[in-house]
Amino acid sequence: MKSKAKLRVRFDSERAADSAEHALQQEKGFERARIKIARNGATLEVGIFAQDVIAFRAAMNSVLRNMQVFESIEKDISEKVLK
Repeated sequence: MKSKAKLRVRFDSERAADSAEHALQQEKGFERARIKIARNGATLEVGIFAQDVIAFRAAMNSVLRNMQVFESIEKDISEKVLK
């Protein structure tokens, strides 16, 4: 069963989106899933295309885990700037 999804994330800045895009480039190495990354300003769009649901889940989990890290970093940076 082939699976696909698009995830669109808006970052606080273009710089943060650019950093996330470069970090996610490392996630393209799945054997049974493909990840396509595009950035438009501060918005990052990640497409996940997989040959089966197991590969889809693995790729999606990896991308979401990275997004969680990016969110945490963004929060830490904004809190330090506000101090």
